[in-house]
Amino acid sequence: MCEIKDFFWMELTQKHRAIIQGELEWWHEAYLPVKDVVLDLGAGCGETANFYFNHGAQKVICVECDPGALVCLYANFRRDPRVLIIPERIDSLKVDIEGSEEGMVYETHFASKLKKWANINPSDPNAACWRLLKR
Repeated sequence: MCEIKDFFWMELTQKHRAIIQGELEWWHEAYLPVKDVVLDLGAGCGETANFYFNHGAQKVICVECDPGALVCLYANFRRDPRVLIIPERIDSLKVDIEGSEEGMVYETHFASKLKKWANINPSDPNAACWRLLKR
């Protein structure tokens, strides 16, 4: 398991440093296990990318739109070939990754629920579309 000292080298905003200090123990429960390639939507300053690398990831695709966090994200990983940085805001999200959804972690900052919207393939009872709703 990684420790807070594993993040000392990183350039972080005060907000993101506080997040690590408050949530790192929880990350070990919520974000693991991790596989080779991770898509990190809301990557912040790259603190979760660093976390994933400390636990075996080989590549992290970081999507972040906050200008302050992006400055740090680029400072931390601009020259790291294992990291792809996408400086964009995501307004809609569709996930259909051929079974890689297993183990997917969805973190939200508002009360939400999943609602089954439709079965999408009559020959595959596991093929369904779910919609995330605010409660």
